[in-house]
Amino acid sequence: MKRLQLYWFGGLLALMASTVPMAWAADDLGTQLPDGFTREFLIAQLAPNQDPSRYLIVGAKTWPLRPNSYVSIICLSDSQNECTKWDGSPSVQLGVFEKVEGKAPLLIARTDSPVDRPTDWSRSNIDGPQALDNPPSIMPQRWTHFDFAPYQLRTGDHAFGVRVGWWEGYSGGGASFEALYLFQIDGSSLRAVFAQPMGYFKDIAGDWHPDGTRDHHEYSASNFLIVLPSQTNGFHDLQLRERSGKWRQTFKWLPSQNGYVAVAEKK
Repeated sequence: MKRLQLYWFGGLLALMASTVPMAWAADDLGTQLPDGFTREFLIAQLAPNQDPSRYLIVGAKTWPLRPNSYVSIICLSDSQNECTKWDGSPSVQLGVFEKVEGKAPLLIARTDSPVDRPTDWSRSNIDGPQALDNPPSIMPQRWTHFDFAPYQLRTGDHAFGVRVGWWEGYSGGGASFEALYLFQIDGSSLRAVFAQPMGYFKDIAGDWHPDGTRDHHEYSASNFLIVLPSQTNGFHDLQLRERSGKWRQTFKWLPSQNGYVAVAEKK
């Protein structure tokens, strides 16, 4: 899979795929906790009254765009090494903390419950996992890494991103899929305000040859996200664009949804 990198176009933020293979570092979720943070403290803050032993993945990382701030994640997991879905149910909770030297971290906002917003493929150009149902949306299979690009939703209000993914195996091949979640601080709550597919890669096995080798066909696509100068209900519009293609989809802030929704594109 192609890894997503940060670029700028005419002063506007964009994320697009490079040719770097998608092989995340071991600590992309911050499991090597910063000074002042412990597993027990984060679990107690983000999931009070829950059994700490159920949370295998606990992480925190500095949020560069917000002074003295850290984002954190805890998740029930099927794996000791990565944040995967647990028993098929939502398993991830996140928070934002402030910390100054010499003082304990202070919880600023957290998700009110495990994240339950699925990734929506209904307006996407990206191939989706076979598990997609009707409506065409699905919860992440794994949460891979934080994304701290400067997603400025409005003046003084940045969101942070989390990349998520899916994997499925085929006879002689397989496919991986990636999506982006954006989280925004709303009072003491942390809300998922955007969840859209960003890319996929498929390796499909083909015909066998007499020498025992087999044809393989590769298919892929990737999008990048732009923060537009236009605004709706006080928030910047967002737009997904296809790399090396003409497809695009705009998203506008809808107060009744507490987040971004896709809008019809002009012909």
